[in-house]
Amino acid sequence: MDLTAKELYDQYGKEGVLLELNGNLKVKIENIAGFSNGNKGDLIFVPDEKALEIAIKGNCSAMVIDKKLAELSSKISNEIAIFISANIALSHAKIKLKYSDHDYGQSGWERIHSSSVIHQSVEIPSSTTIGPNVVIEKGAIIGENCKIMANVVIEHNAILGNNVRIHPSTIIGWDCKIGNDCLILSNSVIGSEGFGYSQDQFFNHHRIPQTGNVVIGNKVTIGANNTIDRGTYGPTTIGEGTIFDNICHTAHNVTIGKNCIILSGWLCAGSTTIGDCVVASGGAIIRDHISICDDVYLVHRAGVLFDIKEKGMYAGTPILKMQDYKENLKIAQNLKSLATDIERLKKLKQLK
Repeated sequence: MDLTAKELYDQYGKEGVLLELNGNLKVKIENIAGFSNGNKGDLIFVPDEKALEIAIKGNCSAMVIDKKLAELSSKISNEIAIFISANIALSHAKIKLKYSDHDYGQSGWERIHSSSVIHQSVEIPSSTTIGPNVVIEKGAIIGENCKIMANVVIEHNAILGNNVRIHPSTIIGWDCKIGNDCLILSNSVIGSEGFGYSQDQFFNHHRIPQTGNVVIGNKVTIGANNTIDRGTYGPTTIGEGTIFDNICHTAHNVTIGKNCIILSGWLCAGSTTIGDCVVASGGAIIRDHISICDDVYLVHRAGVLFDIKEKGMYAGTPILKMQDYKENLKIAQNLKSLATDIERLKKLKQLK
């Protein structure tokens, strides 16, 4: 990163991320740093007033502040470039992604590592890199500018779009399809065997082969140690822009919509349909054959045992609308005194 504050503003001002630039327009920006340890040449992002008080004591060359802090910009030295942002978290994401993301091309290996095993039917574009011990089976299709890191297995007929980064020891199962601009972190399994069994009269278990696949849309992130099961016949589907935290499980025949946020501990049973823009906080558990509409928030380790047909926030197990959940919590906090009152009433009744 080596550009002036004015050059940075000319680029991101057009995108509507940065609203205004004040202070020293000619200052050089070389790095991006945290607001508490910015030095000369650094750009920092300041989300709130408390962070601003810390940042002012530092020695950064430029800072991005939230528009709510614009009236406090007079506290900042004129030697510093001051960007006003409409959405500081979005500014942080866009600018750091372009100028300060980790370069995974620093591994030091040749473009296609000599230890990799790639079937002769597979063509690797010149812009794609293959790490040590990667296995790519017959009929797989690999897109442009992909980074496939050490010990990844891509099974037969799987398809990777462009700009896909797969971290070490991940498995992409046969026939599975990954869209463009996806990120899949370490030790995840896409297209694992769905849990399909029947039982006979002696309770012996008989496997039902899972012959569907997993279809992942564009710009999806799958965190570390995720498992997404293939469908029994058709696909398990993850919609465009959806992001998964680490340690999540999605079972067979599930459909998840666009731009959802799925946090750690997610357990979603089979044949469930999740709408668009659903947010599931840590520890959410979804029963099988459930339908959840768009724009739903699941919090406080939500346990979804029935369909959700109305958007809003739900909490607890079994789920309740947030207002009802809060009322129940108030009652639960007084259970001891309520139990004492009930015992007193019983004694009074006995006296009568």
